[in-house]
Amino acid sequence: MGRRFGLVVQAALLLVASLLVLPPDDAHAQTPKRGGVLRIADREAPNLDPHLAVSFLTHSWASMVYSQLVRFPYGPEQKHAADFTIVPDLAEKWKYESPTALVFTLRKGVRFHNKPPVNGREVTADDVKYSVERFMAKSGFRSRLEIVQAVEVVDRYTVRMTLKEPYAPLLNHLANAAYVVILPREVEDKLKDFNRAEAMIGTGPFMVKAYQKGAQIAFERNPDYFVKDLPYLDGVVIEITPESTTRLSMLRAGKVDLGHMWGYLVPEEAKSLKQSNPEMVMNPVLTIGQGMIYMRADEPPFNDVRVRRAVALSIDRKGWNDSLHFGEGCTDAGPVPCAMKEWKLEASKLDPAKAKYLVGYDPGEAKRLLAEAGHRSGLTVPMFHWPGYAPPWRTYFDLAGDNLGKIGVNVEFKPEEYGKYISTTYLGKYEKMAMGPITPFTEVDDWLYSAFYPEQPNNRSHVADAELNKMLLAQRRELDPKKRLAIIHDIQRYLADKAYYVYTPHSPQYITHAPHVKGMKYHDGFGLGPRLMFTWLDK
Repeated sequence: MGRRFGLVVQAALLLVASLLVLPPDDAHAQTPKRGGVLRIADREAPNLDPHLAVSFLTHSWASMVYSQLVRFPYGPEQKHAADFTIVPDLAEKWKYESPTALVFTLRKGVRFHNKPPVNGREVTADDVKYSVERFMAKSGFRSRLEIVQAVEVVDRYTVRMTLKEPYAPLLNHLANAAYVVILPREVEDKLKDFNRAEAMIGTGPFMVKAYQKGAQIAFERNPDYFVKDLPYLDGVVIEITPESTTRLSMLRAGKVDLGHMWGYLVPEEAKSLKQSNPEMVMNPVLTIGQGMIYMRADEPPFNDVRVRRAVALSIDRKGWNDSLHFGEGCTDAGPVPCAMKEWKLEASKLDPAKAKYLVGYDPGEAKRLLAEAGHRSGLTVPMFHWPGYAPPWRTYFDLAGDNLGKIGVNVEFKPEEYGKYISTTYLGKYEKMAMGPITPFTEVDDWLYSAFYPEQPNNRSHVADAELNKMLLAQRRELDPKKRLAIIHDIQRYLADKAYYVYTPHSPQYITHAPHVKGMKYHDGFGLGPRLMFTWLDK
């Protein structure tokens, strides 16, 4: 174990070293200009506490303000959109003392934003311990760190994490902007909670300047940010705009620089915008993401694999992709997302008799399976969802209802308000069936263990499969990347015909912005602040 563990750590350190000598690409060869305010149109975060929300909106806003122990590379640092190399953030270095003990050394002199009640004091190991333990106690994503046994303050700038067992995903989870941001305890002590604009006090590249609920949130440059000379922007304003059509109109009219926080446009929107605004900068990217129909596999009728398989075979993935995405999307979208190429076992490499439940379309066979399961006359099921997701989701809901109706499954749509949806349905608290996109997780364990292991909040289909559980645990305990990959491939082979989830085509996103926006490179995940700290305006 000792020699193997040493080789794994050595390989990881070589990766970080290679990152530091990467030359900048042409897009970043210009000398950045300082100043200016970037304007974005997007929806409103339902909650401002990063440990109490699982919303992409909350975590994108939070990443503007807060830092983490470690992070992913962004802007000129990154090699590609799914570069999940680990680089320093608040921790300047880290070291495995053993496979179950990891020690972080913090940067000295990093200060929280100069706002009461924190008033610019220095970040210490006590803040790390408080934040990690708070995340583990309160977050809907807390299962990511359930393997942590103890967080120990060694001294003012040193923290030790002791694990219950070896855990391959740990550093990726700590670098993910959706999880453990570092908070100052006195905010909770004196303001009682973090769910207010004045409580958003961190060490990140931007600070909250003003928040008008339902209208706008404005961020300003953190003059004391610990990364020298960054960010370039004076500020960022997000105009709260619930409707995607309105956001696109604002982008067309030049009222905003981005019509989505991450620059997303689906192919249809992008092609339309390019006709009216040929000056717009667009880069198509197959992002990490996934959409799915999820079903209560622990209750009738979906505890019968024949019913789940019927649902899987009813979805015309190629038809959806051709009609909505001009054939540019990925129809082989799960259980590991298309863009996670290093972990993905493509359906073409699976047994065709099983792979058809991932990518096939056979309404005749679907009807036969339903009849065999005792539903010859069909059945009626609710489908819970949030109608506010950006395109193509409203069309996806309609298409799903149409496809299912053709095999005898009558769908009764149950639209929900976002706050209710994200705190109930999205976490598996629903009846029968639901549908929607999934958080763009950065660690393959999130797409497997979190989605399929019993009692996990993101096990939306309530899967309980003893044989699968053994493999799910084995892959996360395996620190050798090659051996871990072999287990993950076995998991995908096993899941192919179980139809615990039915995956919808994944559309490419056209990362789109006004031509004067420079230095902005797309990166998977919710790290909006780290992306924008390298962004600048050429005007």
